[in-house]
Amino acid sequence: MKNNVEIEKPQASIGVSQFFKLIAKHRPAKILIIVAVVLGLGETLLSLLIPLLTKNLVEELSQSSIQTMTFVVLGGVFLIQTIMSGFSVYTMSYVGQYVIAGLRREVWERVLKLPVPFFDRNNSGETMSRVTNDTNVIKDFIIGHVISFLGGIVSIIGGVALLLLIDWKLTLLMLIAVPAALLVLWPLGTKMFTVSKSMQDETARFQGDLGRVLSDIRLVKASLAEPVENRQGGKRISQLFKFGLQEAKIMSVVTPLMMTVMLLILVILIGYGGVRVAQGTLTGGELVAIILYMFQIVMPFTQMASFFTQFQKAMGASERILELLNEKEEQTRTEIVTAGPQTKEQKSFIKFDRVSFGYSEDRPLLHSLSFQVVQGQVTAFVGPSGTGKTTLFSMLERFYDPTEGVITYGGEPIKGMALEDWRKRIAYVSQDSPMMQGTIHHNLTYGLEDVNEARIMEAVEQANLTSFIQSLPDGYETEVGERGVKLSGGQRQRLAIARAILRNPDILLLDEATAHLDSDSEMQVQEALQSLMKARTTLVIAHRLSTIRGADQIIVLEKGEISGQGSHAELLEGHELYAKLVQQQFSVEQ
Repeated sequence: MKNNVEIEKPQASIGVSQFFKLIAKHRPAKILIIVAVVLGLGETLLSLLIPLLTKNLVEELSQSSIQTMTFVVLGGVFLIQTIMSGFSVYTMSYVGQYVIAGLRREVWERVLKLPVPFFDRNNSGETMSRVTNDTNVIKDFIIGHVISFLGGIVSIIGGVALLLLIDWKLTLLMLIAVPAALLVLWPLGTKMFTVSKSMQDETARFQGDLGRVLSDIRLVKASLAEPVENRQGGKRISQLFKFGLQEAKIMSVVTPLMMTVMLLILVILIGYGGVRVAQGTLTGGELVAIILYMFQIVMPFTQMASFFTQFQKAMGASERILELLNEKEEQTRTEIVTAGPQTKEQKSFIKFDRVSFGYSEDRPLLHSLSFQVVQGQVTAFVGPSGTGKTTLFSMLERFYDPTEGVITYGGEPIKGMALEDWRKRIAYVSQDSPMMQGTIHHNLTYGLEDVNEARIMEAVEQANLTSFIQSLPDGYETEVGERGVKLSGGQRQRLAIARAILRNPDILLLDEATAHLDSDSEMQVQEALQSLMKARTTLVIAHRLSTIRGADQIIVLEKGEISGQGSHAELLEGHELYAKLVQQQFSVEQ
Protein backbone atom coordinates (compact mmCIF):
# COMPACT_ATOMS: atom_id res chain seq x y z
CA MET A 1 0.00 0.00 0.00
CA LYS A 2 2.88 2.35 0.75
CA ASN A 3 4.25 2.08 -2.78
CA ASN A 4 0.87 2.87 -4.29
CA VAL A 5 0.46 5.89 -2.08
CA GLU A 6 3.87 7.25 -3.08
CA ILE A 7 3.20 6.74 -6.77
CA GLU A 8 -0.10 8.58 -6.57
CA LYS A 9 1.43 11.77 -5.18
CA PRO A 10 -0.26 14.88 -6.54
CA GLN A 11 1.38 16.70 -9.41
CA ALA A 12 3.27 19.91 -8.90
CA SER A 13 0.95 22.55 -7.55
CA ILE A 14 2.95 25.58 -8.70
CA GLY A 15 1.69 27.47 -11.74
CA VAL A 16 3.46 27.70 -15.08
CA SER A 17 3.98 31.44 -14.50
CA GLN A 18 5.76 30.72 -11.17
CA PHE A 19 8.04 28.23 -12.88
CA PHE A 20 9.05 30.68 -15.61
CA LYS A 21 9.47 33.50 -13.06
CA LEU A 22 11.91 31.27 -11.17
CA ILE A 23 13.85 30.64 -14.39
CA ALA A 24 13.67 34.24 -15.62
CA LYS A 25 15.25 35.55 -12.39
CA HIS A 26 18.55 33.99 -13.41
CA ARG A 27 18.48 34.28 -17.21
CA PRO A 28 21.53 35.67 -19.02
CA ALA A 29 21.42 38.68 -21.37
CA LYS A 30 18.38 38.66 -23.66
CA ILE A 31 20.58 38.86 -26.75
CA LEU A 32 22.14 35.52 -25.88
CA ILE A 33 18.72 33.87 -25.52
CA ILE A 34 17.63 35.42 -28.84
CA VAL A 35 20.78 34.10 -30.55
CA ALA A 36 20.15 30.60 -29.13
CA VAL A 37 16.53 30.63 -30.33
CA VAL A 38 17.42 32.05 -33.78
CA LEU A 39 20.16 29.46 -34.27
CA GLY A 40 17.79 26.65 -33.26
CA LEU A 41 14.99 27.87 -35.53
CA GLY A 42 17.44 28.57 -38.36
CA GLU A 43 18.69 25.00 -38.16
CA THR A 44 15.08 23.75 -38.32
CA LEU A 45 14.25 25.93 -41.34
CA LEU A 46 17.33 24.70 -43.18
CA SER A 47 16.34 21.10 -42.43
CA LEU A 48 13.01 21.79 -44.14
CA LEU A 49 14.91 22.65 -47.35
CA ILE A 50 16.73 19.32 -47.47
CA PRO A 51 13.72 17.19 -48.62
CA LEU A 52 12.96 19.72 -51.39
CA LEU A 53 16.57 19.66 -52.57
CA THR A 54 16.60 15.86 -52.32
CA LYS A 55 13.41 15.79 -54.43
CA ASN A 56 15.15 17.81 -57.16
CA LEU A 57 18.21 15.57 -56.96
CA VAL A 58 16.14 12.38 -57.34
CA GLU A 59 14.23 13.80 -60.28
CA GLU A 60 17.46 14.92 -61.98
CA LEU A 61 18.98 11.46 -61.42
CA SER A 62 15.88 9.77 -62.91
CA GLN A 63 16.13 12.02 -65.97
CA SER A 64 19.94 11.73 -66.18
CA SER A 65 20.22 15.50 -66.12
CA ILE A 66 22.25 16.08 -62.96
CA GLN A 67 23.30 19.67 -62.34
CA THR A 68 26.40 20.51 -60.32
CA MET A 69 24.58 23.38 -58.61
CA THR A 70 22.13 20.90 -57.00
CA PHE A 71 25.00 19.11 -55.24
CA VAL A 72 26.61 22.42 -54.25
CA VAL A 73 23.39 23.81 -52.77
CA LEU A 74 22.55 20.54 -50.97
CA GLY A 75 26.08 20.29 -49.57
CA GLY A 76 26.02 23.95 -48.55
CA VAL A 77 22.71 23.54 -46.73
CA PHE A 78 24.05 20.47 -44.89
CA LEU A 79 27.23 22.34 -43.89
CA ILE A 80 25.43 25.50 -42.70
CA GLN A 81 22.84 23.41 -40.81
CA THR A 82 25.60 21.45 -39.07
CA ILE A 83 27.43 24.64 -38.05
CA MET A 84 24.21 26.30 -36.85
CA SER A 85 23.29 23.12 -34.94
CA GLY A 86 26.67 23.13 -33.14
CA PHE A 87 26.36 26.80 -32.15
CA SER A 88 22.72 26.27 -31.16
CA VAL A 89 23.60 23.37 -28.86
CA TYR A 90 26.43 25.36 -27.25
CA THR A 91 24.48 28.60 -26.75
CA MET A 92 21.46 26.77 -25.33
CA SER A 93 23.71 24.76 -23.03
CA TYR A 94 25.30 28.03 -21.91
CA VAL A 95 21.86 29.52 -21.20
CA GLY A 96 20.82 26.41 -19.24
CA GLN A 97 24.04 26.24 -17.24
CA TYR A 98 23.87 30.00 -16.52
CA VAL A 99 20.28 29.75 -15.26
CA ILE A 100 21.04 26.74 -13.07
CA ALA A 101 24.22 28.31 -11.68
CA GLY A 102 22.16 31.35 -10.64
CA LEU A 103 19.40 29.18 -9.20
CA ARG A 104 21.87 27.03 -7.26
CA ARG A 105 23.57 30.17 -5.98
CA GLU A 106 20.23 31.52 -4.73
CA VAL A 107 19.30 28.20 -3.09
CA TRP A 108 22.77 27.84 -1.53
CA GLU A 109 22.63 31.37 -0.10
CA ARG A 110 19.16 30.69 1.26
CA VAL A 111 20.26 27.42 2.89
CA LEU A 112 23.13 29.23 4.64
CA LYS A 113 20.70 31.87 5.94
CA LEU A 114 18.05 29.45 7.21
CA PRO A 115 17.60 29.33 10.99
CA VAL A 116 18.70 26.38 13.11
CA PRO A 117 15.10 25.13 13.69
CA PHE A 118 14.83 24.44 9.94
CA PHE A 119 17.75 22.00 10.18
CA ASP A 120 16.20 20.46 13.28
CA ARG A 121 13.10 19.65 11.20
CA ASN A 122 14.68 18.64 7.89
CA ASN A 123 17.10 15.92 6.85
CA SER A 124 20.32 17.49 5.56
CA GLY A 125 20.66 14.89 2.79
CA GLU A 126 17.23 15.75 1.40
CA THR A 127 18.11 19.44 1.48
CA MET A 128 21.30 18.64 -0.44
CA SER A 129 19.22 16.75 -3.00
CA ARG A 130 17.14 19.88 -3.63
CA VAL A 131 20.29 21.87 -4.39
CA THR A 132 21.80 19.23 -6.69
CA ASN A 133 19.31 16.69 -8.10
CA ASP A 134 16.28 18.97 -8.49
CA THR A 135 18.29 21.74 -10.15
CA ASN A 136 19.73 19.12 -12.53
CA VAL A 137 16.19 18.18 -13.61
CA ILE A 138 15.50 21.83 -14.50
CA LYS A 139 18.85 22.12 -16.29
CA ASP A 140 18.14 19.02 -18.40
CA PHE A 141 14.75 20.45 -19.33
CA ILE A 142 16.18 23.82 -20.45
CA ILE A 143 19.14 22.39 -22.35
CA GLY A 144 17.54 19.31 -23.86
CA HIS A 145 13.93 20.23 -24.52
CA VAL A 146 13.17 23.96 -24.85
CA ILE A 147 14.87 24.64 -28.20
CA SER A 148 13.93 21.22 -29.59
CA PHE A 149 10.30 21.95 -28.64
CA LEU A 150 10.29 25.32 -30.43
CA GLY A 151 12.11 23.81 -33.39
CA GLY A 152 9.67 20.91 -33.41
CA ILE A 153 6.68 23.25 -33.70
CA VAL A 154 8.32 25.05 -36.64
CA SER A 155 9.25 21.70 -38.20
CA ILE A 156 5.66 20.39 -37.91
CA ILE A 157 4.02 23.56 -39.25
CA GLY A 158 6.55 23.99 -42.06
CA GLY A 159 6.59 20.29 -42.93
CA VAL A 160 2.79 20.07 -43.12
CA ALA A 161 2.58 23.23 -45.25
CA LEU A 162 5.17 21.93 -47.71
CA LEU A 163 3.56 18.48 -47.79
CA LEU A 164 0.19 20.03 -48.63
CA LEU A 165 1.86 21.80 -51.56
CA ILE A 166 3.46 18.56 -52.77
CA ASP A 167 0.46 16.22 -52.32
CA TRP A 168 -2.47 16.90 -50.02
CA LYS A 169 -3.88 13.35 -50.16
CA LEU A 170 -0.79 11.69 -48.69
CA THR A 171 -0.53 14.51 -46.17
CA LEU A 172 -4.06 13.91 -44.86
CA LEU A 173 -3.37 10.17 -44.64
CA MET A 174 -0.33 10.84 -42.45
CA LEU A 175 -2.04 13.48 -40.32
CA ILE A 176 -4.81 11.04 -39.39
CA ALA A 177 -2.34 8.38 -38.18
CA VAL A 178 -0.08 10.64 -36.06
CA PRO A 179 -2.75 12.13 -33.68
CA ALA A 180 -4.26 8.66 -33.20
CA ALA A 181 -0.89 7.40 -31.98
CA LEU A 182 -0.47 10.41 -29.67
CA LEU A 183 -3.87 9.78 -28.06
CA VAL A 184 -2.56 6.36 -27.02
CA LEU A 185 0.79 7.73 -25.83
CA TRP A 186 -0.49 10.73 -23.82
CA PRO A 187 -1.80 8.78 -20.77
CA LEU A 188 1.49 6.87 -20.66
CA GLY A 189 3.39 10.16 -20.53
CA THR A 190 1.27 11.28 -17.55
CA LYS A 191 1.96 7.99 -15.78
CA MET A 192 5.68 8.42 -16.48
CA PHE A 193 5.61 11.78 -14.70
CA THR A 194 4.07 10.37 -11.51
CA VAL A 195 6.61 7.55 -11.42
CA SER A 196 9.53 9.91 -12.13
CA LYS A 197 8.43 12.31 -9.39
CA SER A 198 8.22 9.44 -6.89
CA MET A 199 11.69 8.35 -7.94
CA GLN A 200 13.02 11.88 -7.31
CA ASP A 201 11.53 11.87 -3.80
CA GLU A 202 12.94 8.41 -3.04
CA THR A 203 16.35 9.46 -4.38
CA ALA A 204 16.32 12.45 -2.00
CA ARG A 205 15.50 10.16 0.95
CA PHE A 206 18.25 7.72 -0.06
CA GLN A 207 20.75 10.59 -0.29
CA GLY A 208 19.60 11.72 3.16
CA ASP A 209 20.29 8.26 4.61
CA LEU A 210 23.66 8.15 2.87
CA GLY A 211 24.72 11.53 4.28
CA ARG A 212 23.57 10.54 7.77
CA VAL A 213 25.48 7.25 7.78
CA LEU A 214 28.68 8.66 6.28
CA SER A 215 28.80 11.59 8.70
CA ASP A 216 28.48 9.23 11.70
CA ILE A 217 30.21 6.15 10.29
CA ARG A 218 32.24 5.62 13.49
CA LEU A 219 29.05 5.51 15.56
CA VAL A 220 27.57 3.05 13.06
CA LYS A 221 30.56 0.73 13.34
CA ALA A 222 31.03 1.11 17.10
CA SER A 223 27.34 0.28 17.60
CA LEU A 224 27.54 -2.72 15.24
CA ALA A 225 24.68 -1.06 13.36
CA GLU A 226 25.87 -2.10 9.88
CA PRO A 227 23.04 -4.69 9.52
CA VAL A 228 20.41 -2.09 10.51
CA GLU A 229 21.72 0.49 8.06
CA ASN A 230 22.17 -2.21 5.43
CA ARG A 231 18.48 -3.13 5.73
CA GLN A 232 17.43 0.53 5.61
CA GLY A 233 19.60 1.21 2.56
CA GLY A 234 18.36 -2.01 0.98
CA LYS A 235 14.76 -0.84 1.33
CA ARG A 236 15.59 2.48 -0.35
CA ILE A 237 17.45 0.73 -3.17
CA SER A 238 14.56 -1.71 -3.62
CA GLN A 239 12.13 1.21 -3.88
CA LEU A 240 14.35 2.88 -6.48
CA PHE A 241 14.56 -0.45 -8.32
CA LYS A 242 10.74 -0.74 -8.35
CA PHE A 243 10.33 2.80 -9.67
CA GLY A 244 13.00 2.09 -12.28
CA LEU A 245 11.10 -1.01 -13.38
CA GLN A 246 7.87 0.98 -13.58
CA GLU A 247 9.62 3.49 -15.85
CA ALA A 248 10.99 0.59 -17.89
CA LYS A 249 7.49 -0.92 -18.25
CA ILE A 250 6.14 2.37 -19.60
CA MET A 251 9.09 2.75 -21.96
CA SER A 252 8.67 -0.87 -23.08
CA VAL A 253 5.21 0.15 -24.33
CA VAL A 254 6.06 3.63 -25.61
CA THR A 255 9.22 2.80 -27.58
CA PRO A 256 7.92 -0.16 -29.64
CA LEU A 257 4.57 1.54 -30.12
CA MET A 258 6.24 4.63 -31.57
CA MET A 259 8.45 2.48 -33.79
CA THR A 260 5.40 0.52 -34.95
CA VAL A 261 3.45 3.69 -35.67
CA MET A 262 6.34 5.18 -37.64
CA LEU A 263 6.89 1.97 -39.60
CA LEU A 264 3.14 1.66 -40.27
CA ILE A 265 2.97 5.23 -41.55
CA LEU A 266 6.10 4.61 -43.64
CA VAL A 267 4.66 1.41 -45.15
CA ILE A 268 1.36 3.17 -45.97
CA LEU A 269 3.15 6.13 -47.53
CA ILE A 270 5.51 3.97 -49.57
CA GLY A 271 2.73 1.60 -50.62
CA TYR A 272 0.23 4.25 -51.55
CA GLY A 273 2.92 6.56 -52.91
CA GLY A 274 4.36 3.73 -55.02
CA VAL A 275 0.97 3.21 -56.60
CA ARG A 276 0.70 6.93 -57.29
CA VAL A 277 4.17 6.94 -58.86
CA ALA A 278 3.21 3.96 -61.06
CA GLN A 279 0.06 5.81 -62.10
CA GLY A 280 2.13 8.87 -62.97
CA THR A 281 0.27 11.18 -60.57
CA LEU A 282 3.33 11.50 -58.29
CA THR A 283 7.02 11.66 -59.12
CA GLY A 284 9.69 9.57 -57.42
CA GLY A 285 11.33 12.72 -56.10
CA GLU A 286 8.08 13.90 -54.56
CA LEU A 287 7.63 10.52 -52.83
CA VAL A 288 11.15 10.73 -51.37
CA ALA A 289 10.46 14.28 -50.16
CA ILE A 290 7.15 13.18 -48.57
CA ILE A 291 8.90 10.34 -46.69
CA LEU A 292 11.62 12.70 -45.42
CA TYR A 293 9.02 15.25 -44.30
CA MET A 294 7.14 12.44 -42.56
CA PHE A 295 10.19 11.85 -40.34
CA GLN A 296 10.54 15.59 -39.75
CA ILE A 297 6.93 15.73 -38.54
CA VAL A 298 6.63 12.47 -36.61
CA MET A 299 9.91 12.87 -34.68
CA PRO A 300 8.91 16.27 -33.18
CA PHE A 301 5.56 14.75 -32.15
CA THR A 302 7.40 12.07 -30.16
CA GLN A 303 9.75 14.71 -28.72
CA MET A 304 6.75 16.75 -27.61
CA ALA A 305 5.50 13.86 -25.50
CA SER A 306 8.96 13.78 -23.90
CA PHE A 307 8.89 17.59 -23.56
CA PHE A 308 5.66 17.62 -21.55
CA THR A 309 6.83 14.74 -19.35
CA GLN A 310 10.14 16.51 -18.66
CA PHE A 311 8.30 19.80 -18.15
CA GLN A 312 6.11 18.20 -15.48
CA LYS A 313 9.23 16.79 -13.78
CA ALA A 314 10.87 20.23 -13.92
CA MET A 315 7.70 21.74 -12.40
CA GLY A 316 7.83 19.18 -9.60
CA ALA A 317 11.52 19.95 -8.96
CA SER A 318 10.74 23.69 -8.99
CA GLU A 319 7.99 23.17 -6.43
CA ARG A 320 10.46 21.66 -3.97
CA ILE A 321 13.04 24.36 -4.68
CA LEU A 322 10.43 27.09 -4.15
CA GLU A 323 9.45 25.46 -0.84
CA LEU A 324 13.08 25.88 0.21
CA LEU A 325 13.31 29.45 -1.10
CA ASN A 326 10.07 30.38 0.68
CA GLU A 327 11.44 29.28 4.05
CA LYS A 328 11.97 32.29 6.29
CA GLU A 329 15.58 33.39 6.61
CA GLU A 330 17.26 33.80 9.96
CA GLN A 331 16.20 37.24 11.15
CA THR A 332 19.25 39.47 11.20
CA ARG A 333 17.41 42.29 12.95
CA THR A 334 13.92 42.48 14.42
CA GLU A 335 11.80 45.20 15.90
CA ILE A 336 13.32 46.58 19.08
CA VAL A 337 11.54 45.35 22.18
CA THR A 338 11.46 47.87 25.00
CA ALA A 339 13.22 46.53 28.05
CA GLY A 340 12.60 49.47 30.33
CA PRO A 341 15.02 52.18 31.51
CA GLN A 342 18.57 51.07 32.31
CA THR A 343 20.94 52.69 34.78
CA LYS A 344 24.59 53.22 33.96
CA GLU A 345 25.59 50.28 36.16
CA GLN A 346 23.07 47.95 34.54
CA LYS A 347 24.41 48.54 31.03
CA SER A 348 27.23 46.04 31.59
CA PHE A 349 24.78 43.21 32.25
CA ILE A 350 23.56 40.28 30.20
CA LYS A 351 20.06 40.02 31.54
CA PHE A 352 17.41 37.30 31.20
CA ASP A 353 14.03 38.78 32.04
CA ARG A 354 11.31 36.14 32.61
CA VAL A 355 12.56 34.06 29.65
CA SER A 356 10.63 30.92 28.72
CA PHE A 357 11.25 28.49 25.85
CA GLY A 358 10.06 25.20 24.40
CA TYR A 359 10.97 23.38 21.19
CA SER A 360 7.24 22.88 20.69
CA GLU A 361 4.14 24.20 22.41
CA ASP A 362 3.46 20.89 24.14
CA ARG A 363 7.09 20.57 25.37
CA PRO A 364 8.02 23.62 27.48
CA LEU A 365 11.64 23.43 28.61
CA LEU A 366 12.57 26.69 30.36
CA HIS A 367 10.15 28.56 32.61
CA SER A 368 10.39 32.29 33.38
CA LEU A 369 14.17 32.49 33.94
CA SER A 370 15.39 35.79 35.40
CA PHE A 371 19.06 36.47 36.19
CA GLN A 372 21.87 38.80 35.17
CA VAL A 373 25.55 38.36 34.34
CA VAL A 374 27.98 41.17 35.18
CA GLN A 375 30.61 42.11 32.61
CA GLY A 376 33.99 40.47 33.21
CA GLN A 377 32.59 37.92 35.68
CA VAL A 378 32.17 34.13 35.42
CA THR A 379 28.69 32.63 35.78
CA ALA A 380 28.36 28.85 36.01
CA PHE A 381 25.22 26.81 35.33
CA VAL A 382 24.72 23.46 37.05
CA GLY A 383 21.90 20.99 37.29
CA PRO A 384 20.76 17.57 36.11
CA SER A 385 20.87 16.69 32.41
CA GLY A 386 17.90 17.84 30.36
CA THR A 387 17.19 20.99 32.36
CA GLY A 388 17.95 23.32 29.42
CA LYS A 389 21.51 24.50 30.10
CA THR A 390 22.71 24.07 26.50
CA THR A 391 19.42 25.46 25.18
CA LEU A 392 20.06 28.58 27.23
CA PHE A 393 23.37 29.02 25.34
CA SER A 394 21.58 28.43 22.02
CA MET A 395 19.22 31.29 22.84
CA LEU A 396 22.18 33.54 23.65
CA GLU A 397 23.61 32.73 20.22
CA ARG A 398 20.14 33.46 18.79
CA PHE A 399 19.68 30.04 17.25
CA TYR A 400 16.28 30.13 18.98
CA ASP A 401 14.17 33.02 20.22
CA PRO A 402 12.45 32.90 23.62
CA THR A 403 8.75 32.08 23.48
CA GLU A 404 8.28 34.60 26.30
CA GLY A 405 10.44 37.24 27.94
CA VAL A 406 13.49 39.11 26.65
CA ILE A 407 17.29 38.80 26.75
CA THR A 408 19.19 42.09 26.89
CA TYR A 409 22.83 43.09 26.61
CA GLY A 410 23.90 46.53 27.78
CA GLY A 411 20.24 47.37 28.18
CA GLU A 412 19.40 46.57 24.55
CA PRO A 413 17.39 43.48 23.59
CA ILE A 414 19.70 41.17 21.63
CA LYS A 415 16.78 40.39 19.31
CA GLY A 416 16.99 43.97 18.03
CA MET A 417 20.74 43.87 17.30
CA ALA A 418 22.19 43.06 13.88
CA LEU A 419 22.77 39.30 13.99
CA GLU A 420 26.29 39.45 12.54
CA ASP A 421 27.34 42.15 15.03
CA TRP A 422 25.92 40.16 17.94
CA ARG A 423 27.56 36.87 17.00
CA LYS A 424 30.91 38.60 16.52
CA ARG A 425 30.81 39.34 20.27
CA ILE A 426 30.51 35.64 21.16
CA ALA A 427 32.84 32.65 21.09
CA TYR A 428 31.56 29.18 21.94
CA VAL A 429 33.72 26.26 23.08
CA SER A 430 31.77 23.04 23.51
CA GLN A 431 32.71 19.60 24.76
CA ASP A 432 32.58 18.28 21.17
CA SER A 433 34.68 21.09 19.63
CA PRO A 434 33.45 20.56 16.06
CA MET A 435 36.07 20.82 13.33
CA MET A 436 35.69 21.37 9.59
CA GLN A 437 37.36 19.18 6.98
CA GLY A 438 40.64 20.93 6.14
CA THR A 439 43.92 22.00 7.71
CA ILE A 440 44.71 23.23 11.21
CA HIS A 441 45.22 26.72 9.78
CA HIS A 442 41.83 26.59 8.04
CA ASN A 443 40.12 25.61 11.30
CA LEU A 444 41.91 28.27 13.33
CA THR A 445 40.81 31.04 10.97
CA TYR A 446 37.41 29.58 10.05
CA GLY A 447 34.93 32.43 9.53
CA LEU A 448 37.64 35.09 9.95
CA GLU A 449 39.24 37.17 7.21
CA ASP A 450 42.73 38.68 6.93
CA VAL A 451 44.05 37.19 10.16
CA ASN A 452 47.60 38.26 10.98
CA GLU A 453 49.98 35.27 11.21
CA ALA A 454 51.55 36.73 14.35
CA ARG A 455 48.10 36.74 15.99
CA ILE A 456 47.62 33.10 15.03
CA MET A 457 50.94 32.10 16.60
CA GLU A 458 50.09 34.09 19.74
CA ALA A 459 46.68 32.40 20.05
CA VAL A 460 48.26 28.98 19.53
CA GLU A 461 50.80 29.75 22.26
CA GLN A 462 48.05 30.80 24.69
CA ALA A 463 46.15 27.59 23.91
CA ASN A 464 49.20 25.40 24.68
CA LEU A 465 49.33 24.11 21.08
CA THR A 466 52.72 25.40 19.89
CA SER A 467 54.79 22.29 20.68
CA PHE A 468 52.12 20.00 19.23
CA ILE A 469 51.90 21.89 15.91
CA GLN A 470 55.69 22.16 15.66
CA SER A 471 55.92 18.37 16.05
CA LEU A 472 53.78 17.81 12.94
CA PRO A 473 55.60 17.38 9.59
CA ASP A 474 53.17 19.72 7.82
CA GLY A 475 52.68 22.07 10.78
CA TYR A 476 49.68 24.37 10.28
CA GLU A 477 48.90 22.67 6.95
CA THR A 478 48.19 19.31 8.62
CA GLU A 479 44.80 17.90 7.68
CA VAL A 480 42.53 17.33 10.67
CA GLY A 481 40.24 14.84 8.88
CA GLU A 482 36.47 14.85 8.73
CA ARG A 483 35.10 16.42 11.94
CA GLY A 484 38.68 16.51 13.30
CA VAL A 485 39.04 12.73 13.71
CA LYS A 486 42.84 12.88 13.30
CA LEU A 487 43.15 14.92 16.50
CA SER A 488 42.71 13.80 20.10
CA GLY A 489 39.95 15.24 22.27
CA GLY A 490 42.35 17.53 24.11
CA GLN A 491 43.94 18.74 20.88
CA ARG A 492 40.53 19.56 19.42
CA GLN A 493 39.59 21.43 22.60
CA ARG A 494 42.75 23.52 22.57
CA LEU A 495 42.34 24.19 18.85
CA ALA A 496 38.79 25.41 19.56
CA ILE A 497 40.14 27.63 22.36
CA ALA A 498 42.81 29.09 20.04
CA ARG A 499 40.07 29.80 17.50
CA ALA A 500 38.03 31.54 20.22
CA ILE A 501 41.08 33.65 21.24
CA LEU A 502 41.48 34.75 17.61
CA ARG A 503 37.85 35.90 17.56
CA ASN A 504 38.59 38.15 20.56
CA PRO A 505 35.03 37.87 21.91
CA ASP A 506 33.32 39.97 24.55
CA ILE A 507 31.27 37.00 25.71
CA LEU A 508 32.59 33.48 26.15
CA LEU A 509 30.35 30.41 26.30
CA LEU A 510 31.95 27.23 27.65
CA ASP A 511 29.79 24.11 27.44
CA GLU A 512 31.47 21.34 29.46
CA ALA A 513 34.75 22.31 27.77
CA THR A 514 36.84 19.94 29.90
CA ALA A 515 34.46 16.98 29.90
CA HIS A 516 35.72 13.54 28.88
CA LEU A 517 39.41 14.55 29.01
CA ASP A 518 42.19 12.76 30.86
CA SER A 519 43.89 14.64 33.69
CA ASP A 520 46.89 15.74 31.61
CA SER A 521 44.73 17.04 28.75
CA GLU A 522 42.37 18.68 31.23
CA MET A 523 45.24 20.54 32.88
CA GLN A 524 46.46 21.87 29.51
CA VAL A 525 42.93 22.85 28.48
CA GLN A 526 42.29 24.54 31.84
CA GLU A 527 45.47 26.61 31.42
CA ALA A 528 44.32 27.59 27.92
CA LEU A 529 40.87 28.49 29.27
CA GLN A 530 42.36 30.76 31.91
CA SER A 531 44.12 32.74 29.15
CA LEU A 532 40.88 32.91 27.16
CA MET A 533 38.66 33.97 30.09
CA LYS A 534 40.75 37.00 31.14
CA ALA A 535 38.71 40.24 31.07
CA ARG A 536 35.79 38.52 29.37
CA THR A 537 32.21 37.85 30.42
CA THR A 538 32.08 34.08 30.72
CA LEU A 539 29.15 31.71 31.03
CA VAL A 540 30.03 28.12 31.87
CA ILE A 541 28.19 24.82 31.85
CA ALA A 542 30.32 22.46 33.91
CA HIS A 543 30.28 19.57 36.31
CA ARG A 544 33.92 19.82 37.36
CA LEU A 545 34.43 21.42 40.78
CA SER A 546 37.61 23.11 39.60
CA THR A 547 35.52 25.25 37.23
CA ILE A 548 32.54 25.77 39.52
CA ARG A 549 34.53 26.91 42.56
CA GLY A 550 36.12 29.80 40.68
CA ALA A 551 32.83 31.21 39.38
CA ASP A 552 31.60 34.61 40.60
CA GLN A 553 28.06 33.25 40.68
CA ILE A 554 26.50 29.82 40.22
CA ILE A 555 22.95 29.27 38.96
CA VAL A 556 21.23 25.97 39.68
CA LEU A 557 18.65 24.80 37.14
CA GLU A 558 16.00 22.22 38.03
CA LYS A 559 13.16 21.21 35.70
CA GLY A 560 13.69 24.32 33.59
CA GLU A 561 13.56 26.73 36.54
CA ILE A 562 16.16 28.48 38.70
CA SER A 563 16.14 26.83 42.12
CA GLY A 564 19.24 28.49 43.52
CA GLN A 565 21.72 31.28 42.84
CA GLY A 566 24.86 32.40 44.67
CA SER A 567 28.52 31.61 45.30
CA HIS A 568 29.90 28.10 45.77
CA ALA A 569 30.04 28.50 49.54
CA GLU A 570 26.52 29.93 49.78
CA LEU A 571 24.95 27.17 47.68
CA LEU A 572 26.95 24.43 49.37
CA GLU A 573 25.52 25.53 52.68
CA GLY A 574 21.96 26.40 51.66
CA HIS A 575 21.01 24.40 48.53
CA GLU A 576 20.26 20.69 48.88
CA LEU A 577 20.61 19.70 45.20
CA TYR A 578 23.85 21.65 44.75
CA ALA A 579 25.34 20.12 47.86
CA LYS A 580 24.34 16.69 46.54
CA LEU A 581 25.97 17.36 43.13
CA VAL A 582 29.16 18.56 44.81
CA GLN A 583 29.22 15.50 47.07
CA GLN A 584 28.79 13.20 44.04
CA GLN A 585 31.61 14.98 42.22
CA PHE A 586 33.80 14.79 45.31
CA SER A 587 33.14 11.05 45.61
CA VAL A 588 34.04 10.50 41.93
CA GLU A 589 37.27 12.49 42.23
CA GLN A 590 38.22 10.52 45.33
